[in-house]
Amino acid sequence: MATNESSAKTSNAGDNELKNVSSPGLYYMIQIDDGSRLGSCHEKDLVAHADSVPLEDSLQPGDLLDNDPEIELEVEVEAGSSTELDPGPSVLDNFNRDCEQDNIEESDSNLPESSSSGPEDAAREAGIHADQIDSADGEEWTLCRSTVQHISESADNIPENNDDADGDGDLDSSSEYDPEESSEAKLRVFGDQGSGSSTQETDLSPIASCSSQPSPPRHKRKLESQGDVQNRFPCKKINPEDKTAISSSNLTNDDDGCPSSSKSHSVAPTKDPAPPDMKEWLQKFEHWRNSERLMAIDRLIESCEPMQVRHMLEVIEPQFQRDFISLLPKELALYVLSFLEPKDLLRAAQTCRNWRFLADDNLLWREKCRAEGIKELREASQRRKKIGINISPWKAEYMRQHAIEMNWRTKPIRTPKELKGHDDHVITCLQFSGNRIVSGSDDNTLKVWSLTTGRCVRTLVGHTGGVWSSQMSGNIIISGSTDRTLKVWDADSGCCLHTLYGHTSTVRCMHLHGKKVVSGSRDATLRVWDIEAGECLHMLVGHMAAVRCVQYDGRLVVSGAYDHMVKVWDPEREECLYTLEGHTNRVYSLQFDGVHVVSGSLDTSIRVWEVETGACRHTLMGHQSLTSGMELRNNILVSGNADSTVKVWDIVSGQCLQTLSGPNKHQSAVTCLQFNSRFVITSSDDGTVKLWDVKTGEFVRNLVALESGGAGGVVWRIRASETKLVCAVGSRNGTEETKVLVLDFDVEPPRS
Repeated sequence: MATNESSAKTSNAGDNELKNVSSPGLYYMIQIDDGSRLGSCHEKDLVAHADSVPLEDSLQPGDLLDNDPEIELEVEVEAGSSTELDPGPSVLDNFNRDCEQDNIEESDSNLPESSSSGPEDAAREAGIHADQIDSADGEEWTLCRSTVQHISESADNIPENNDDADGDGDLDSSSEYDPEESSEAKLRVFGDQGSGSSTQETDLSPIASCSSQPSPPRHKRKLESQGDVQNRFPCKKINPEDKTAISSSNLTNDDDGCPSSSKSHSVAPTKDPAPPDMKEWLQKFEHWRNSERLMAIDRLIESCEPMQVRHMLEVIEPQFQRDFISLLPKELALYVLSFLEPKDLLRAAQTCRNWRFLADDNLLWREKCRAEGIKELREASQRRKKIGINISPWKAEYMRQHAIEMNWRTKPIRTPKELKGHDDHVITCLQFSGNRIVSGSDDNTLKVWSLTTGRCVRTLVGHTGGVWSSQMSGNIIISGSTDRTLKVWDADSGCCLHTLYGHTSTVRCMHLHGKKVVSGSRDATLRVWDIEAGECLHMLVGHMAAVRCVQYDGRLVVSGAYDHMVKVWDPEREECLYTLEGHTNRVYSLQFDGVHVVSGSLDTSIRVWEVETGACRHTLMGHQSLTSGMELRNNILVSGNADSTVKVWDIVSGQCLQTLSGPNKHQSAVTCLQFNSRFVITSSDDGTVKLWDVKTGEFVRNLVALESGGAGGVVWRIRASETKLVCAVGSRNGTEETKVLVLDFDVEPPRS
């Protein structure tokens, strides 16, 4: 488009003669589609039009301006000079009237003829140097979407502390980059301020402010940040060969409110013609040996600026990006994925359909579940597979287990159910299986509770002394009492099936395996009972004091007593195989896994024995008092002590793996504990139940904290399953009501 003064002052004749409009403000140059007619547009009209163009559909060549069939918008951009171009008042008037009528008549006789001989003349009048214009194609400087994008990207690539203000390629340390000045893109355009012509700098942010103005529904515009120049300024799109270097200048307002120059940054051209000797250089490069090529590349990289090296990276890096997983056979791809952690598999499944298909493989997730100790599928997962839900059952089970773990660790604890029924008596024993809880008390009774409803469904009455030990399997409950008897109960009916007589003192401990139960008494004997027939099968005699703890695996019986001894028995022959000597005080706790016997004593030590030889493998030292409770699983032992600490041991190596203490440790003796592959749960006389990470030994959080804790409130016993925690709480001085608390951590809590 020619922009010389003569063409700018050409006026239309006849019916198209327009009245002079002297509305103050900034006017923009307008070109008619055939390039032979000039006009101008006031800034308010341009802004209004920009507001009607969707962000993703900026004006392209041939786009319509205000539904006019022939007009397309073009913005003149200064190319290295601040000399003004005057569109002329008569042209301004013509276009303003056309915009008001919204109907531009097409008449070849009214089209002004340009008196300019070409872009060189227009540039000469504008003061633009001739070498800044590509005279070969005669195209003018046009602001397009890609050019504005280049301005924005160049500003982003300016170093934080240095600047190339002089454009010589060197970073000038004296020039600092101000991100506030480049946060809003400003363009220098040619316009008219009413009576006079001047070069104006237009801030594109007013376009964003107009987004709330009414516009046709199909032109609804959504604006993002004010720095998004390339999509918010309507402009004519030009071909790549027409692109040329432009400079982006930021102006700040002075005290008078007038724009003034602040900083300008040189912008590298988006596309330059190839140097004349490049072809020869490439031919030389092709004839070099590999080592010479590598040397040339190294030297080339050393001589490049950071922006040029970044360009190399953007070009080269995609060449090495391959989806090797999709290219491999399924078996090999699954083998590779098997090395990923479950959380990484979940991320990989979100990459694409092919990766999701591989990452959801059922056998792959089965192995992940087994590694986490998940051995079986729930019925819900199997049912999901049968009805055709497209998800791996093992993956669904893993996700469920993960959600349960998060409920234990971090999610808010649901209000526990309170099961009240033993008045102010002490709950001495607690059993939990399936949907049934059984509590025994020194009030001579046992109570059977429904886990679902929280109600007491049965009260087992029959003992004449306090109940101090119990076992449960299915609907069968066995209890031992200070009345020297054992009783076998049907939990469904509440009937006493058998009363087992034989002991001459309190039945202090028992262990059930299958249809046989072994009981230990303060009369220093052990007895083996058939709970179906209600008969005593064997009596084991040998201890010199009260039997305090017993374990039975169906083949061997192991007992610990106040005579400091641990004995291994063959119950069928009623013979003591080994007497394990070493403790110097009473034995209070035992664990037996069929291979190792672990005993805890009042002498503060824990001893690990081989059951087949009777040899002491390790003496575990570290506690300061009585070891009151222990749990053994997969050669990992967790011990709770009256010194308020809990320790995790490896019984094979004899090493202490973790000590659960620190600022969040219990403030009194540990009364009971439970643990699995993830957590240790401990209770104490201080009225709290704490959750610990079994692998790291870190305190996770308090699961229960009685208000009377520290003032008499006690948690006597705890039992835990995968999703439930059952606690027997009370006090010895009446400060806490005796009750059973049930905490639920399931992902699908039962609905009441």
